[in-house]
Amino acid sequence: MGLDNRDYLREESRRYSEGFSGGSFFAGAPMCRRILIATIVVFVLQLMLTRPWTADELQGMQNGKVLEFTQRNDEFRLDQLERLPFRPQDYGFSSAQSLIEEWGQLDLRKVMSGQVWRLITCAFLHSRTNLFHIVFNMLIFFQFGRTLETLLGSRELLCLYLAAALASSLCYIGLDLVTGDIAPMIGASGAVLGVLAVFAVQFPRQILRLLGVFSIEARWLAIGITVIDLLPVLSALSGQGSSDGVAHAAHVGGLAFGYFYGTKRWRIYPFFSGIERFWQAKRRGLKVVRPSIPAEPPVKTQKLIDETDAILKKISEHGEASLTNAERKTLEKASRELRNRRT
Repeated sequence: MGLDNRDYLREESRRYSEGFSGGSFFAGAPMCRRILIATIVVFVLQLMLTRPWTADELQGMQNGKVLEFTQRNDEFRLDQLERLPFRPQDYGFSSAQSLIEEWGQLDLRKVMSGQVWRLITCAFLHSRTNLFHIVFNMLIFFQFGRTLETLLGSRELLCLYLAAALASSLCYIGLDLVTGDIAPMIGASGAVLGVLAVFAVQFPRQILRLLGVFSIEARWLAIGITVIDLLPVLSALSGQGSSDGVAHAAHVGGLAFGYFYGTKRWRIYPFFSGIERFWQAKRRGLKVVRPSIPAEPPVKTQKLIDETDAILKKISEHGEASLTNAERKTLEKASRELRNRRT
């Protein structure tokens, strides 16, 4: 296999930059930055573009809380809810409806009516009453996404993120169809956990520091989160339900997609780029032909390939920080080799 076919040598001009060698936090990960910025912009719009709740919406919230308190036998809070005017902010709701959420949140009824964009847009929305929701998701995504962008390339990382978001939405809707629960869903957790699962497959023994205190291997972190999220899903399937307000099914969907993506070595962007080239050629009246099979690389290039493979294996087992200056120069040499072959 030639250098051109290696995932880790795609978009090489970005990959072996300051970010790869441990530069600043925001260096070397352009797609991660774009996704992060897009999510923050959407969150600001969620806060700014709002409208008052309608009477029907307020009544629906109140009825839902009455049912919740009745199931919990919470007589004190039920009595308080029935006596006082209903204020959404007193019961965990925002004080007004966000127009962005209204347009983009995952709602089973609206998806079934044809609004399929919600399967993706919900991943860019977050809770307006819990700042921790967006902060936690974006910190986790940026930590693992930077490394995967180095490994896969910017465009493939974007495809991975959106595909994991789609898989998590479909899993959430699937559980809704089985249980009859049609509560709307927002959040990037499914997509973020898909990224984490791919990282755990690629670097299973990478030591991670949780909260700066606990150390754990990436594979055990992914397995632990999977178990935590899978138990409530099984409980819901058995008819016991789940009232913690967390979209566990979406988490499981994202984790499952990330696992299969990593173990099966799926690549999404080449599929779309192939379709794009096909239609561009068709529009120009060109004939689309299969490329010829490249010849075997020369001995000198093959040696460079073998050295690069060994370095990437070292990264997988011990992390990027374990590389020596000589090994980093070898990666840069492989990058130059690829650029020269393309020009």
